[in-house]
Amino acid sequence: MFAVLIAVLASAKSAGQGTTKSPLIGKPAPAVSGKLLGGSSDVTLSQFAGRWVLVNFSASWCVPCRQETPQLLAFAREHNQAGDAVVLGIAYDEGDISNLTSFLKSSKATWPVVDDGQAVVEYGVSGIPDSFLVDPQGTVVVEYLGGVTTKEVDSFIAKATSGA
Repeated sequence: MFAVLIAVLASAKSAGQGTTKSPLIGKPAPAVSGKLLGGSSDVTLSQFAGRWVLVNFSASWCVPCRQETPQLLAFAREHNQAGDAVVLGIAYDEGDISNLTSFLKSSKATWPVVDDGQAVVEYGVSGIPDSFLVDPQGTVVVEYLGGVTTKEVDSFIAKATSGA
């Protein structure tokens, strides 16, 4: 039994070290919609058509989610200036909405975050952090299970846009 555990741990991908083979890859991204956390306006994934969207599922109690926040901040800042990509956050835990809102505010996160429990189901999220990169045409192109880095996402976007 111990040998099996060692084999599983040795072959497991750690946070930020790759992608998974989600059944959503190559398919249209499931819809996302909901009220902006801490606000009253509605936000939808479709309003970002024509841009890359990093759909990120997280919760305030998730240590790896907290650890990836500086990477998301850097990605959002870089791409907000360029206008070519955005982060769209989804609250993973309905009971965590107020804590997540407070955490993101204290982190100076400016990307939209919504409470859309249906998106958690539609994207097949079973653990967090989990992020899906949606291309400008609305297709899911990669899933990052575990903490994502700016470098990983930027590298993928650069390869995709250069046709490599």
